[in-house]
Amino acid sequence: RDREAGFVDVLHEAGKSLVSRSVGNFRTEQTRDAALALLNVEASKRPDAIFVANDHMALTTMDVIRFSLNLSIPEDVAIVGFDDVPPASWPAYNLTTVRQRANKMVECTVDIILEKIDRSDRGKSTQIKIPSPIVVRGTTRNLDR
Repeated sequence: RDREAGFVDVLHEAGKSLVSRSVGNFRTEQTRDAALALLNVEASKRPDAIFVANDHMALTTMDVIRFSLNLSIPEDVAIVGFDDVPPASWPAYNLTTVRQRANKMVECTVDIILEKIDRSDRGKSTQIKIPSPIVVRGTTRNLDR
């Protein structure tokens, strides 16, 4: 939910809007169905880019694009995932993704918990922001042409 909201916010900031949406529910078979629902349409209605909520679903989406629909990435459809899991960097996928810095998140969480224990400050919530850089690889194209 938060990833989608962030994606939609950035689209609006860029003067764009979400054209279509499909849900994979973080499950392989549902992701295949969602990818087919978005992409198995006439070329003029096919999205030129897809943001997928996590890399594992993005890898499944890529397989559907290449092997079920015989389309090319990024020429026919660009793909961006989220998390930067190890297979995202494998040459077979080379997925552009948003890096989720899990180690940094854990480190900050432990620091906050320890600090709250030391101060007996358990009632107040703490919010931190950890930057999530985009890792540009081969599944996106330069749109500045």
